[in-house]
Amino acid sequence: MSDFLSPSPQKKSSTSNLYNLFSVWLVVLCVILGLYAMDSYEKPIDFDLSIKQPNSKQLFTPPSTDFLYKQLAKQTFFIVDSLELARKNSIDTSAQRILLTGDSMSEGLYLAFRSYAEYNNHYLKGRIWYSSLTIQWSKTDSLKSLIEIYKPTIVIFTLGANELFRTDIYEREKDIQDIIAQAGDTPFIWVGPPNWKDDTGINEIIERNMPSNTFFLSKDLEFDRERDGAHPTRESSRYWADTIATWIMNKSRHKILLEKPVSEGSDNK
Repeated sequence: MSDFLSPSPQKKSSTSNLYNLFSVWLVVLCVILGLYAMDSYEKPIDFDLSIKQPNSKQLFTPPSTDFLYKQLAKQTFFIVDSLELARKNSIDTSAQRILLTGDSMSEGLYLAFRSYAEYNNHYLKGRIWYSSLTIQWSKTDSLKSLIEIYKPTIVIFTLGANELFRTDIYEREKDIQDIIAQAGDTPFIWVGPPNWKDDTGINEIIERNMPSNTFFLSKDLEFDRERDGAHPTRESSRYWADTIATWIMNKSRHKILLEKPVSEGSDNK
């Protein structure tokens, strides 16, 4: 019989089972740790998915009331300001009832403006008060009466030629103010006299009392004169009317259509 004994078969089997159990637990632990690590990892954003499925609440959240009010105010101001600018720069192309009146200087203008009225589809009425003065127009309410009779949509008025050299001209300022007041709400253009010499202040008084862009200064224009040395000739009156018409249509406060006629027209009845 041998002195050496072989290991017991039962003991060997027990050691093998313990090893297998340890291996299984080790694998399970590795799996658990792996799953934990994967769950903690921050995944990249799927941009394609984000585009296809946007956050509707964020996209359609309305702006604040204050924001809407400010934007509406800006747009309203822009629209109103634009309309006001267009109104100031626009020319009224509708048919007008024009009253052309004043002292004897208005006669040449009336004859020249007849063709303008016919060409631009306006009605023109002329009334001349020869040798008249500002005090006479003021005391008789003549302008107010003419406006009530003919109901013009615009008045072209020339007066002052007979008062170019008065030494008391500044005493007539109240009369000038009264004439302007007689026009009321009717658009009113005052055409200054066609000076043949320097005046003593009539143009300055009229201009400072008229609203801006309603007084036409004529004294700096050059005219050929009739034999009396004062009244412009027929040809110069036509040039005078052309200059006034261009100014009214493009620069005056009361812009109406006054395109220059291609040919002379006939008188308005």
